[in-house]
Amino acid sequence: MKKKSKLKAIVAVVAVVVAVIVAVLAFKVTSDLKKEKELNNEIESLYSLLNTYPLDYEALDKKLSAVVTTDDYAKVEKAIKEYSADFVDNMKQFDELINDETLTNAVSVENIKKDGPDFAETKKNLSQSKASLEKVLTNISDYLTEETAMSYIKDIELDDYYKDLYKQYALGDNLSEMQSARDEIMKSLNDVKALIENEEETINFLVKNKGKWEVEDNQLVFYSEALTKQYNDIISKIKVSE
Repeated sequence: MKKKSKLKAIVAVVAVVVAVIVAVLAFKVTSDLKKEKELNNEIESLYSLLNTYPLDYEALDKKLSAVVTTDDYAKVEKAIKEYSADFVDNMKQFDELINDETLTNAVSVENIKKDGPDFAETKKNLSQSKASLEKVLTNISDYLTEETAMSYIKDIELDDYYKDLYKQYALGDNLSEMQSARDEIMKSLNDVKALIENEEETINFLVKNKGKWEVEDNQLVFYSEALTKQYNDIISKIKVSE
């Protein structure tokens, strides 16, 4: 099984979608005002980091914690960085999840020998992974909306000019493109959720049929052709072609 390859493929899609989101948000300020140019340069620098996947969390933490502008521009900068920080936090949770051995090794022969036939630890870990992913799914779904983006300046006193400037940075010019990017990243996250559920189905099948299989020469062997076929049908959902 090449679950890691499948996860890498999903991550690759996420990387492309993150790049699309950043491209949608990219905005050039044409004003010659020094403060506005400073703000624009800082946001472009931030989006450049967000456009490089896997994300460099150390560099992002440093960028997101700094404020380089002043006055109302600083209010816009802080709001954009707070908005971006929440996205980064969710991506960090997602990265930790897909790199967790719980997910990549759940139905490996090694784990079957170690935790079978009851798989108490594996079932607990997969359940926790799915709960964490569902939280990320909800957060990302809520995050990539105009309502959420604008909530970051809801309680900040700003003239309409600065509110529009923030909106331009946070949402870009084309909300339909943002919606499309949101749909793509949600699909990728749901693919990971489906992978977890398929692993849960596999483990539950082994638990239900314990005593009817064994690991022999590092291979899972069932005592009947019918069970072998059922297992292969289930496991095929999480196999990736060579």
